[in-house]
Amino acid sequence: MKFKTGEKIVSEAQATNAERIEAILSTSDFFRATSTRRTLVRRILATCRGVAVGGAVGAALLSRGTKSARAADDPVIDFGNAAVGAERIGIAFYSNALGQESPFGVASDLAKGTLLDSAHRTYFMAARNQEDTHRSVLQSLGLDFPFSVFGFPAGTFDSAAAMLAFGEQLESVFIGAYLGAIKVAANATNSFIAEAAAQIVGIECEHRVLIRDIASEDPPNDRFFEGDIGAPSSTLGNTGTRSTVYASAGDAVNALLALGITPLR
Repeated sequence: MKFKTGEKIVSEAQATNAERIEAILSTSDFFRATSTRRTLVRRILATCRGVAVGGAVGAALLSRGTKSARAADDPVIDFGNAAVGAERIGIAFYSNALGQESPFGVASDLAKGTLLDSAHRTYFMAARNQEDTHRSVLQSLGLDFPFSVFGFPAGTFDSAAAMLAFGEQLESVFIGAYLGAIKVAANATNSFIAEAAAQIVGIECEHRVLIRDIASEDPPNDRFFEGDIGAPSSTLGNTGTRSTVYASAGDAVNALLALGITPLR
């Protein structure tokens, strides 16, 4: 067996990130020119943000939507549009884990076997219904995301352990995104969106706890606060890493892309 050096692993990871970033950028009219895309990719990797897929990419994907839908770059609406994409991803995730097709996933990602027992399948079916209702309500407000179909990293649904680990990361991003939306909406005195985001984030927290419980993580409820109030400790119920509260919708989209989720169409 041949072992790769640390430098070679980093180099190969950088090359993979470069290919993925350029593929994402190529879907946006703002980065249609090959030279423009590759220059941005080099800058992203040079500043060590390749794994996070770079600060500009999430904003570029959101910019793919029409200006009328985005209300001239209103940060509250940007978060709402990103939330539509996140809910579609959530629907695809729970459907794939159940081995059931959805309008937002691809057939090749479906679980090939039964990953959950009957009780846990009920949890996931309920979670999928909740994500779909969130999506429907958000879209009824005129919000939208420019992509509807998403691919997941290879192996995500090959085993229960891989699927649950990914699901916990995914829900953590959702939680951080909605916390960011609450903060931005509150600053804009948009109490309706702030309240809607708060009601949704409570459900996303339930989803993560259920995933952690199914995975037998101890304890599944592992934090006193979601954001940066206080810090993790050895006290029972406060051992979990705090969620990132995303400052912008673009940052939240970047976090989803960094998990290896690919917007397809």
